[in-house]
Amino acid sequence: MEPTLISNSPAPIQHLVLFRLREEPQPEVEQEMRRQIARWVGLPGLRMLRFGRDTLERADGYQFGLLTEFSDPAAYAEYLIHPLHQSFLAWVLERPFDVIRFDYALTDQSSLL
Repeated sequence: MEPTLISNSPAPIQHLVLFRLREEPQPEVEQEMRRQIARWVGLPGLRMLRFGRDTLERADGYQFGLLTEFSDPAAYAEYLIHPLHQSFLAWVLERPFDVIRFDYALTDQSSLL
């Protein structure tokens, strides 16, 4: 399913993804995720890139989190189809990950601090 743009607004977009493997991931899984994600540094419009492992075990078994921020919806749309993201997505889909995605615009309504 092809995502639609969040809005016609030029507001920045935050994209949050949680990943859960059905069994405890081996260290190589996290290393490979980090290696692939680190390749995104420098993508046009990517303003923030964070990736980490859950440390407090409060995420309903989701082991990894990815937080990105894009300058505007157009930059986010370009990221979604970029070969580096598509390669990572294919790698994830080849494994038994459960994935939650959450996207929102950074507006006066969503930026509370």
